[in-house]
Amino acid sequence: MSSSSVKEFGKAWWSEVYNRIIGAVVFLDDASAECLHWDGGLFNLLSGGAVAVKSLSPFESCQKDNKKAVFITQASSTQVKTIREIIRHSDLTHCILVSTVSLDVVYLEINDGKDVGDAVSSGRGPTEATKQLESMLIEWIGKRQCAVEVVHIPIFTISLTNVVFVTPPYSHIYPLFEGKLIPQSPSVDLYSLSNSERSQARRLASALNSMLDSMNLKEDIYYVGAYSSLLAGILENSPVCLARRKNCLHPASLIIVDRTLDVCGVTSHSTESVLDKIAAALPKFPGHSVEVAVDISPLCKATAVNHPEDIQLSPGCLYHANDDGCVQTYEYMINKSHKEVMFDLYNKLSKIDIQKSPSPKSLLKVTPQSVEKIVTASKGNYDIISKHLGVLQQALAVVQTMKSPRRAQQELLMSLEKQVLQNLAASRDSTSVLHQICHLIKTRKDRNLPLDSLLALITHVYSLVGTEVSFSKQHEDNLTETLSVAIFEDHRSLLRNETGTVVSPEECEEISKRVMGQLKDITQMRKTLTKYTSVLKPCETGVGHEYRGVLQQMVDDLVDTERPDLVDLKHKNEGIKDLLRSGLNILTSKKTRSTKHPLDNSTIIIFVVGGITAEECKRLHRSVITSGIDNTVLIGSTKLVTPVEAMRDVVSL
Repeated sequence: MSSSSVKEFGKAWWSEVYNRIIGAVVFLDDASAECLHWDGGLFNLLSGGAVAVKSLSPFESCQKDNKKAVFITQASSTQVKTIREIIRHSDLTHCILVSTVSLDVVYLEINDGKDVGDAVSSGRGPTEATKQLESMLIEWIGKRQCAVEVVHIPIFTISLTNVVFVTPPYSHIYPLFEGKLIPQSPSVDLYSLSNSERSQARRLASALNSMLDSMNLKEDIYYVGAYSSLLAGILENSPVCLARRKNCLHPASLIIVDRTLDVCGVTSHSTESVLDKIAAALPKFPGHSVEVAVDISPLCKATAVNHPEDIQLSPGCLYHANDDGCVQTYEYMINKSHKEVMFDLYNKLSKIDIQKSPSPKSLLKVTPQSVEKIVTASKGNYDIISKHLGVLQQALAVVQTMKSPRRAQQELLMSLEKQVLQNLAASRDSTSVLHQICHLIKTRKDRNLPLDSLLALITHVYSLVGTEVSFSKQHEDNLTETLSVAIFEDHRSLLRNETGTVVSPEECEEISKRVMGQLKDITQMRKTLTKYTSVLKPCETGVGHEYRGVLQQMVDDLVDTERPDLVDLKHKNEGIKDLLRSGLNILTSKKTRSTKHPLDNSTIIIFVVGGITAEECKRLHRSVITSGIDNTVLIGSTKLVTPVEAMRDVVSL
């Protein structure tokens, strides 16, 4: 199957799923359900012939008269056990297991601890996995007359725009080595990881391989960072990947980047992107990594007491795949200014307005109040609501973001970030910064600043300075002590404490010391780089300094027509081949072949492991467009992140 874009790649494979669901009860895991939402949602399955759709849970089963089941899962060992429980509590004759993960990886996992090296190295892994899983399904059904099928369908991407995509099943993957940010040894290999980390790396690499296969791309692999080198190694050497490269026709460049090299961009509250502002202000949609939960009680008669936990009213959402106008507005939320998004929403709402508000042309400024007025005029008018549900939910999301108390907190954090940046840039002196942050932590309740947002600010500062500025031991000890007290005071809301037990001051002191250790690790992440060691750059206007991220600097160099040396971008296909080539050159006395450049290939995929923001995507895309290059540049990541989520990835609370 060949598809020219990531959006087409997703659509094409979902159609393969829809071909198999007629008359079936469909069971999905959370990640597959999230991907389905971005392809059109639940009604795609029901209108396609599914008789019921259920969550993949050991407490679910099929009714007696349902004889066919389709499981759409990541096929992890836990999920395979769940499938066994569902089948055993049902009365099936036909069972289809759709593994969204490549079957060679599943084969390694279900045979963990067994010697299956020969089957994997000879490329028989997928075939052997199919046989093994099919025989398991037949055994669980327990009938002679039954039909089973195991098939790999790579469903793992969602396209936010035509050039930006994320991978919900891999949203939890972060560049860590045995839980640490910095690996123990400089030469990292797959077997220096824990079992679960190794499995995650293989799964992500196999997903990228499936995407390249579907898009008929034969890639040159480039990477920046230790974790990315692992993924590049798997893609370079796995038998399935080697076989695919022999058959694919179109050359491409795949650039894999570790998020940990630059955590500033994702912990910053300074964003113009409306989508980032919404994501930071509204709660996540239950079970989703990207979508937000919109309180739609202003549209209907029900009153949500505790949104989104109040189950009497389902939350709304931002993305509506079957409404072209909503898809366009969603892209605007990434790429356009706040003012343009507000005018776009007002324009679309004014066409359904039953109160006849002023036309968009006669308004100088669209305010949250003017948008909210049109939305609430539709309250209880279910005929209008049903026809325009998408745009009404998007409008409510923007209004709720602008009115949210978190918005004022974000504005304050933005101004604090700017102060810190200018202080550090002007003097390269750290004396006042940590003292200032300690004061903020102590007075956080007066300023209505949550501790997790202040921790995001501290993470931002440590990543910003890198090795350029060193903080004094006295100031760091003071910060450790201040944090320890604050963690004790706020531990119920800050720590993921499922049991509800009270944490002692001594435990909070240990947590605080561990957090400081991880922050110090963050300052060392760019030490391995040659050119992109600093992200504090003088402004082009000549006044003050600005943050210019590693990704931004790399992409600016990448698309530069002068083709400056990309010294920090390692090329996986080089190494022994280059040594051989240079040896041959001595014999033939010919001029050395020039180094490969990612722009040599018409398609370039930049993939960030560990998250990206909508603001970064917008800026990177803008750099590509203004450069004038003809190449197609796609930007991907494991997830979209907010500053607090990014902080929690770095600082394990």
